[in-house]
Amino acid sequence: MERTESRRLRHRTAALAVVGLVLTACATPKGSTTGDAGPPVRGGNLTVRLAQDPGSLDTVKNSNAGTTYIGHEVFEQLVTIDANYQPQPVLAESYKKADDGLGYAFTLRKGLVFADGTPLRAADAVASLRYWVDNGSYAGSLKPVLKDITAPDESTVSVALNAPFNLVALMATSHGTGIRKESDIAAAGPTGIPREKSVGSGPYKVKSWTPGQEIVLERNDKYQAPGGKSSGYAGAKNAYLDTITYKVVGDSDAVLNGLQTGLLDVAEPSHDQYDQIKRSDTLKIGVEGAANIQYVALNHNPGSIFAKPQARDAMNLIVDKAAIMASQGAPELVSASNGAFATQTNKGMYSEAGKGKWDQHDPERAKQLFAEAGLQPGQTVRMITTDEFPQFKDALVLIQSQLQKIGITASIDSYDFATLMGRKNNEPNSWDVLALMDDANPPVPSYSDNVQGMDNMGYPRDRLAPLLSDYNAADTPDEQKQAIDRIQEFTSQNLPTITLYNAKSYVAFSSKVRGYEGWGMEFADVWLAG
Repeated sequence: MERTESRRLRHRTAALAVVGLVLTACATPKGSTTGDAGPPVRGGNLTVRLAQDPGSLDTVKNSNAGTTYIGHEVFEQLVTIDANYQPQPVLAESYKKADDGLGYAFTLRKGLVFADGTPLRAADAVASLRYWVDNGSYAGSLKPVLKDITAPDESTVSVALNAPFNLVALMATSHGTGIRKESDIAAAGPTGIPREKSVGSGPYKVKSWTPGQEIVLERNDKYQAPGGKSSGYAGAKNAYLDTITYKVVGDSDAVLNGLQTGLLDVAEPSHDQYDQIKRSDTLKIGVEGAANIQYVALNHNPGSIFAKPQARDAMNLIVDKAAIMASQGAPELVSASNGAFATQTNKGMYSEAGKGKWDQHDPERAKQLFAEAGLQPGQTVRMITTDEFPQFKDALVLIQSQLQKIGITASIDSYDFATLMGRKNNEPNSWDVLALMDDANPPVPSYSDNVQGMDNMGYPRDRLAPLLSDYNAADTPDEQKQAIDRIQEFTSQNLPTITLYNAKSYVAFSSKVRGYEGWGMEFADVWLAG
């Protein structure tokens, strides 16, 4: 439950951006940013919009999107993902999985230091990972199988497990695995690590912080880049900029004005502003290849009609996914989900098993199945969502209309996020359908709502658990892919959710910004044209 709520809160604080997975936001900029840019130029300041002051750079406890953005410039991980969502060593020189699958050993690169010159030790990595496990939402799926994290020597981090688990994928895709000084972690209080304890080993470091106004980063001259070509968050990075200034700008109109006047160089505007920005001669757009999966969850608890498989199949048949997707506005910001729990850009996690079921749309058959499930005349299908994201309610309105066409009444109640979660958790028999969004690039299948179900929804985890175990025990990519196909097929049969479409976010940036490949809000390797 903490995992789901923490993730949802992250989405809420990034309201205008609707960034579901800011850590793996691969975008395709419109127009060239590098091919005609000439050689990189060192110097200058890049001004980036933040929706709100993140309060701290504790990427474990603080779910604010700004924490994630800035954290990737300041901290580095033992392993992270490249542009193909594959794990790559960063602070680790290499890593090795034990033959029995019950342990991993990470060997640190030699001579690593933090931005203040302090040597980066295995003990710092151990403290950082333990803090992540104790407090991080992503680590929730690791906790049941984790035995210990130790530093057998100054350059080795050892993770012991009680059962096989795809640890590297989870670590690589979790913001919270950034490595900090052991002493900074020791200073953590009830609200996390204080903002003044934000020393990392990344290409930039914190220069100043004016609460509520701006955060300024400056080049970390002690940065030691890993080998390899820059790709995603992996590979060598170049801190061309002297500074990066993050300006807190809450109002969407002010964001657009700031981009148009040059007060902001980079921002995530609202979807309503997409077409206007697209027409600009001075701004470029990067559209994410993957962001969020919009879905409706079906309540499997006995108090709901959707405890019956016939009703779940009926709902899948009545929902016109193409019509819902078309209602969302800019076609470039949506794509078909195919029923999968990951997007097609994530080749290691995406599966089309069960796609045929997702493609079905047959209202007459849906009517028959609802009757077989025991839906009584006059019985209402109770749909709930949050009013903080209008697209959720828009989808439910269309579903409500589709149900009405076959003689079924449906109600829609929309709440603030906290109230919605309270009703879902504390009144599990008071609703039938819940509209929300999920991570489109989960680090492991068990992290996805579309696999795991929405916590206390009555989903059959006893039959799912062996499939997840097979995935974690897989020794080769082919074995993993086969396990994922079986998990996806199980999901399509049991329908904890019905995915509607993939929702993409976009980044708008000035034409003077060069070297920006649209990988989320990552600005290493970015420079400014003269």
